[in-house]
Amino acid sequence: MRKANTSGPDIGLRLSDGFKRWTKAAERSFSRLGLSLAEVRALMMLSEVGPSSMMTLSAEQGMTAPGMTLVVDKLERAGLAHRVRSDADRRTINVAITGKGGETLRRALKLQEKFIERTLQGVTPQELDSFLSILNKVVGAAEGTVNISLTA
Repeated sequence: MRKANTSGPDIGLRLSDGFKRWTKAAERSFSRLGLSLAEVRALMMLSEVGPSSMMTLSAEQGMTAPGMTLVVDKLERAGLAHRVRSDADRRTINVAITGKGGETLRRALKLQEKFIERTLQGVTPQELDSFLSILNKVVGAAEGTVNISLTA
């Protein structure tokens, strides 16, 4: 059996390519509802925390303000969210989920659950725990929140 290449560039490419491919597959799952992953994530946040400003939405989603504007525009055109003036500061425009948005989100979460079940077939609970633990360490180290020594 050939040993896997564990050089830094190879590991980085494998992680990046793997997550891109997984994200594209997740996007295909949501496309049945006419939604992107970013739109589902925005609906999830609006459902969980209530009306939010565009700045808050974009910061929480790791998107630029113009990118989030495109997401909210599409959600609004579909009747899944709407913009409302803040009661606290009339200059602030918040985004709120609609009833139709809540129902669509429930359908999207069911699709996501099926997608996750399908993608994790054959993965044991122990393997999943190990994977998530390693992923947290790798992402934390990349973000500078975990100090991991790479020397043996």
